[in-house]
Amino acid sequence: MPVEPRDVPGPPALLLTRPHAQAERFASHCKAVLGSDLRVVISPVLRIEPRDALVDLTGVAGVVLTSENGVLGLPRTVPEGLVAYCVGDRTADAARASGLSAVSAGGAIEDLAALIRNDALTGPLLHLRGAEVRGDLPAILAGTGAELREVVVYDQVPLDLTAEAKGVLSGTAPLVAPLFSPRSAALLGTAAQGAAAPLWLVALSPAVAEAWRGPEPALLRIADRPDAAAMTERLVTIYTGNAA
Repeated sequence: MPVEPRDVPGPPALLLTRPHAQAERFASHCKAVLGSDLRVVISPVLRIEPRDALVDLTGVAGVVLTSENGVLGLPRTVPEGLVAYCVGDRTADAARASGLSAVSAGGAIEDLAALIRNDALTGPLLHLRGAEVRGDLPAILAGTGAELREVVVYDQVPLDLTAEAKGVLSGTAPLVAPLFSPRSAALLGTAAQGAAAPLWLVALSPAVAEAWRGPEPALLRIADRPDAAAMTERLVTIYTGNAA
C-alpha cells in the first residue's frame, strides 16, 4: 500500500540528481519555498561534458535548443538577431545570455515543434543537442517542410551516487526524488535497485515517469506542466501532506 506523506513523521530528505549547477539552483529555490531546514542531498547522476564540435551558423535560419546545455556549442560570436527556438524558459534565458534572440515553447517538445511549424521558416534550423535527447524532434517535424540539422555538442556522462545519497536510499525514512528527464530517471532507477527507503517520485512528464525502472515507488506524482515551477508545486503538495 502506498505510503502517503501524512503517514510518516518529519519531513523527508530531498534527493536532487540533476547536473550540479542545475541541482544547486533548484535546491536554493526549494529551500526558499519549503524552508531553510529542508535536508537536500545533491548527487548528480550525470555530468555535462562539452564536445569540441564544429558549429557553423552560416545560412542558418534559427537555432533549436532542447536544453540550456545546448548553448555550450555556440561559437564565441553569433549573427545578430539569430533566433533560438527553446523548449523552455530557462533554456531561453541561457540563449539570450549568449546573444541569441530567444523564444520559449514553455517546456514541452511538442510545443517546441508547434512553435517551429507555425513560423514556417524558409531556411534550415540547427539543433544543438546532447548525445541523449528526449523526444524525436526530427520525426515530429517530418512533413512540415522544416529542415532540421543536428550537431551533438555535449555528452551526458553517467556518475555514481555519492555516499550520502546511498545512505539515505538505504535508510527507512521516505525520500523525495524529483525526476527531470528520462535519462536521469533511468540512471537513478538503476542506482536505486535494492533501496530500503520509500521513494516518493515527482516526474516532469509522463515520458519521464515511464523511464523509471527502479523499485516500485511508494508515491508517484507527475507535474501538471513540464517546467520547474510545476515540479515545485508538486513538491509543496507532498511536503504539506496534500499529495492526493
